[in-house]
Amino acid sequence: MKVCLFFLIIGVLVFSGCASTAPNLQRETARFIGDIHPDQVTVYDIKRGATNVKWEADTPKGKYSCSADDMVRRVYCVKK
Repeated sequence: MKVCLFFLIIGVLVFSGCASTAPNLQRETARFIGDIHPDQVTVYDIKRGATNVKWEADTPKGKYSCSADDMVRRVYCVKK
């Protein structure tokens, strides 16, 4: 039973970290701002928490502070 629980916890940690990769954050930032391609977005200062992720983004439309839940849903960006 403990072995199964161990592998379940490891699996959750591994797969939850995959959602907030830099390319996913670029894509979701571009989607939120609109009318720009993800390749035009540079993300940096990525801070991953247990249930959320925060990052900064440089875009052709300006600099943004962004956040989302751990699966990069409910993205919200504020222009600096």
